[in-house]
Amino acid sequence: MNSPRHLFSASTVILLVVVVGFLLRGALPSRIAIEHFDEGVYASNLVTGPEYEYRYPSRHLFAPPLGPWLIEWSQVAWGINDLASVAVNLIAGGLTVLLVGFVAARWFNDRAGIAAAALAALSGIHILYSRTALTDPLVCFWMLAAVYAIWCSLSYGDKSWAVIAGVLTGLSWWTKYNGWLPLAIGVSATIPWLLVGRDRARLRTSLVCLVIIIATAGIVWSPAWYNLPDGYAAVAANHRQYLVGLDRWPQTLWQQLLNHRLLEGAFGPLSLAAAVIVVGAFSHLQDNASATTRTSHFWKLLALAVGLTALASLSASSIVLAALAVYWLWRNVELRPAESPPDEDPAAVQLALWMLIAWIAGLSLTTPLYTAYPRITLPWLVPIWLAGGAGIAWLVAGIRQAADESPTASAPRGTIAWAAGIIVVGVAVAFAGRYWNPGSTWSAWQSHTGLADIAAEVKADIEQQIVEQGGSPRSDNYVVDVYGEPSLFFQLRQLGIELALPASNLRFAQPGLAPPTHPTFLLAGPHALRSSQFEEQLAETAGRLKLLKTYPYTPSDFVLLNQHPPEEIRQADGQQRQYSVRLYQLE
Repeated sequence: MNSPRHLFSASTVILLVVVVGFLLRGALPSRIAIEHFDEGVYASNLVTGPEYEYRYPSRHLFAPPLGPWLIEWSQVAWGINDLASVAVNLIAGGLTVLLVGFVAARWFNDRAGIAAAALAALSGIHILYSRTALTDPLVCFWMLAAVYAIWCSLSYGDKSWAVIAGVLTGLSWWTKYNGWLPLAIGVSATIPWLLVGRDRARLRTSLVCLVIIIATAGIVWSPAWYNLPDGYAAVAANHRQYLVGLDRWPQTLWQQLLNHRLLEGAFGPLSLAAAVIVVGAFSHLQDNASATTRTSHFWKLLALAVGLTALASLSASSIVLAALAVYWLWRNVELRPAESPPDEDPAAVQLALWMLIAWIAGLSLTTPLYTAYPRITLPWLVPIWLAGGAGIAWLVAGIRQAADESPTASAPRGTIAWAAGIIVVGVAVAFAGRYWNPGSTWSAWQSHTGLADIAAEVKADIEQQIVEQGGSPRSDNYVVDVYGEPSLFFQLRQLGIELALPASNLRFAQPGLAPPTHPTFLLAGPHALRSSQFEEQLAETAGRLKLLKTYPYTPSDFVLLNQHPPEEIRQADGQQRQYSVRLYQLE
């Protein structure tokens, strides 16, 4: 009969963690719905119809076509609905957990792979965005795959891997306009790697590989660039409006840290404890140690897990993990090569370290230059999981080594006493930290169905209004123009309203035009109601649009944080900030 240590290899543990990651991302599917503005843009390829060339107007300004195309094929397979629209990210999110675990184990050691996979699987922010139709979770998968392929190419001078790296970078670029970042990471890491290592023999091979990677990525990306309706200048101009400048860098950085604290929920702090416990349990099964050593080890590990949880509860798990990641990277780059698999080239491990340094430093400096949308920090989390996971594995290994070097006949009372003290204080601090955090404990599974519920109510009200006016309530007998709210437009089309149309102006309601041949309605959501342009256009209709009803709407936190800093998403009475949707009829 096999012993537990033979049943649970590192690969088995990582796969179990990946299964947990998939289950967490797919849990409570009834709370999943298209709600975010950009989600509506990406999910509306099929529902916009041939008159819009099967894409939401100006979609190219928001993202390249790969993400929307994959969503479109998912809808072809499973129907036009919310779950089909987010299925791409549910899959990509789970596969990212697998890739994180594999890369960390390949670069460093098995325990680092287990810890990194656990951190990714239990990341509240990553779980949240994996349950949306946004492009960020998918681009994280492509980026990590591309960076790993670049590492394989540069480490061993492998030109085949260079081509693969270029293709993966191209796919990343097809998903998001900053998808070229693996190229920047590869080049930025190669320079110090070659300089510090003083390895002239690698210089020529590395340059050749980089040229192949960059050229291949450019070739793969070129069709997307060539087919941009207004050229890349229009995309760049659109993105420039979201730059905040150096003067607001500290403010934006602080807001992003608060965003993380609010959105990670309870799973942020708990992910650190889980990583410690899983790595500790795996080490326990793999090592032959005395009962006394295991007791001492248990108390120290528990103290470490609770201590990290307490620190994360007071700040945010990403802050604690980033600090640990930076310290571990500095320690290994400056003092000695990182622990590596027996058949691994130490220079290759050093390249991995430089890649993580370039990735973390580059995004830490540049992300706060952009409007503080929480989702744009997802690519920053990936290297934090990798280096932070390696740091946690290093801490656990240090505890075991200390226990092995000082065996005693019984578990030291002093060890148990100070560990118990840390645990008691840590638990108290953790509870206090959660009380101080204004976010939901389970933010990752917060309901996103607010607009979907309103869409159903709007459909019922419109059809009742038509019946009262003596008309036919068939879904192809009335027009609903949806002003600047693509997610609401998607929800109406999902309900079968065939003549729901995206609108960016009110020309159809200008005075002097003939009365409509079909009952015509206008829906204006939060984005329109915040716009002075909409109010001006509404005034120009000279009363032709009659307000029928206003629907209160409670957005989820990740939508509110696009418009408000974390401290403003709750009202004075502690209730969630509300938006509204207005229904008008054209007369």
